[in-house]
Amino acid sequence: MRIQNVFTAIAATAGAAVLAAAPAFASGSPHFINNLTKVTSADLTSITVAFKEAGLESGSVETITVTAHLEATYQCVNRGGHNPDDPKKTVISGDYSKSGEFTAARNGNVTGSLTVTAPAASSVLDCPSGQTSVHTVSTWSNVSVTDADTSATVSVAGTYSFGKPVD
Repeated sequence: MRIQNVFTAIAATAGAAVLAAAPAFASGSPHFINNLTKVTSADLTSITVAFKEAGLESGSVETITVTAHLEATYQCVNRGGHNPDDPKKTVISGDYSKSGEFTAARNGNVTGSLTVTAPAASSVLDCPSGQTSVHTVSTWSNVSVTDADTSATVSVAGTYSFGKPVD
């Protein structure tokens, strides 16, 4: 009779341990909080997006990516700050992104920000002697935030334009 009580006690303890551990392995429904995921700054050369994702497992490491579409103009400018008579310019259009790893807090939330930058003018346009490649116009649009580990994603509304062509 004593052996049966020992086995019952072991089984009850094991069951309780499994039930107690279950919340540590459970995760909610990962999602970005819309009103806390937004563009916090933008200018000619970069756009910064702050975000908050909830419903994650405490301590999980999430790979989060901010992507933005950029249309930008780069021009050759002379020493006088003008575009020469034979203007040389390049317009680029494409999606640019920045990724980072973030660890979920005990409450299952990740809060952070990432900055996407435009290509450097010198890497886009090669100018003749006496002229400098200058990034003159940018429009950032179609901004999104994605968690590669959970597939949670959110779009951030807005279009952000800066600069003007050099004459």
